[in-house]
Amino acid sequence: MNDVKMTFTEHLAELRIRLVKGFAVVLVFAVLGFFFRGYVLDVIKKPLGETVPLHAFDLFEEFYASLKLAGYTGLFLGLPFLVYQILMFCLPALRPNEKRVIVGGLIAGVILLYSGIIFSYLLVLPELMPQLSGFFKSGVEQTFSLNMYIDKVFKFAIAFGLAFQLPIVLVILVRIGVISVEALRRNRKYMIIVIFVIAAVITPTPDAISQTLLAIPLLILYEASIWVSVLLGKGAPAS
Repeated sequence: MNDVKMTFTEHLAELRIRLVKGFAVVLVFAVLGFFFRGYVLDVIKKPLGETVPLHAFDLFEEFYASLKLAGYTGLFLGLPFLVYQILMFCLPALRPNEKRVIVGGLIAGVILLYSGIIFSYLLVLPELMPQLSGFFKSGVEQTFSLNMYIDKVFKFAIAFGLAFQLPIVLVILVRIGVISVEALRRNRKYMIIVIFVIAAVITPTPDAISQTLLAIPLLILYEASIWVSVLLGKGAPAS
């Protein structure tokens, strides 16, 4: 990063180089994910249990599932480097105080994204799978499609990762003056309803269990947003 003026074409060239670097890392991880697809599948199967088999109902299903696993692996492992490249492109144009806000926000966003994904994998899916597969005590045998299961797991992970961005959104709105800490504190009871509606919309299944398991951490993150906004100098101390 330097203070040398660059033309519009030079900026585009630098952006292209950084995007190529970022997506190259994603591609490398995707290739690794393809070659180690068996291990990746074992990891995401853990919430389902070791004794429950996955079935392929099409000749090409295993191949398509391998491509999905590779793509998801590449994005999961390569996303931080891609974000870093975009950040390095944007930073020279920002003022020092803007840099602190942007860098801090992106770091917090990435941490919250992976926190949501890990939360869904370690706590939500292991609790949800037995509940959803046991509504009928007898007469129904669950058959899990390989593609279906992979899609469900990653949709849950993405939904929880995005939902965990709530503090970032709220803190930004407070910082730019759209809402105040006092308004966040005053409207807690309404936000409980809003958060449950959000949880119902973004969870891939309509069951109340997954919606509740998402809503509870969102309520905690909502409270954390108030505290963070206060610590950043906006509003009075949270009650």
